[in-house]
Order: sequence, then structure tokens, then C-alpha cells
Amino acid sequence: MPKRSKEDTEVTIQKIMDAVVDQLIRLGYDKMSYTSLSRQTGISRTGISHHFPKKTDFASSLDDRIFNTLVSHLDFSDSVDTFAASWQKALSNAEFIALIRLIFHHMVSSDRGHHFGQATLNRLSETVTNQYGEASVGRFKCLLGESLLAMGV
Repeated sequence: MPKRSKEDTEVTIQKIMDAVVDQLIRLGYDKMSYTSLSRQTGISRTGISHHFPKKTDFASSLDDRIFNTLVSHLDFSDSVDTFAASWQKALSNAEFIALIRLIFHHMVSSDRGHHFGQATLNRLSETVTNQYGEASVGRFKCLLGESLLAMGV
């Protein structure tokens, strides 16, 4: 069997990752599976697991994409009050809630996932602190608590 080119491999990985993002948002982490990804992509379960041996590997590979999608729902343009209002508004957005749920899920479910979830929240906290100063940290933590309540946790 001929060896696949690097470009073919990258296209395959991108196709998988696009499906992962779609399913994380539509179905949630718990309902996403190698089988559902295989059905959506046309790539065998074995082919998917070759690139991503464990389910937690998906989230780790999506760090930047998840962070960027998360912050796309937020308004950093003005004050911490504007930011907080945008966060509260985002809590009614299914995509935003799915991403927050994914981050919290990984923080409590596995060692490797904990790193992904914690790293994402740390990055977001740094962004808020750099934009609004140390005094904004408490407000950010309150928003995280509101997020848990909005998810019904």
C-alpha cells in the first residue's frame, strides 16, 4: 500500500477536527464518539484513532481554535462591565455554553484534560487581566460561577 503524503494526512486531520468541533457544539463531549465522527467524516474509526488515540486528544489539539471561538462571543473593546455583559449575553448562546461545558468537563474528568481546561481558563484570565487589570480577576471568577449555574451544574 502506498504511503500517504504529508498533505493528505493534514487534510484528513483537518477533516476530523472540523467534525470534532461541530459535534462538540451540537452533541457535546459525552455524545461525540469515534463512531459518530466516522459517520460524519467517512474516515474509519481506526483511521481516526490512529491520529487521536484517546478522546481527550481532540480537545488538546483544539486549544487555539476553542479559545478563539470562545472569545469571539466576548466584547473586550471597552470596560470590564462591557466584557461582563457580553459574557452574560453569551451564556444564552449554545456554542458558547458547549465550549464552557467542554472546558469544565475536561478539568474534572482526566489528568490530560485538566491541563487543557485549566490552560484555556488561565489564558482567558490572562487576557482579561491584561485588558482590565488585576481588579478584574474577581469579576472573571464570578462569571465562571455564573456559567456553572447557567449550565445547570
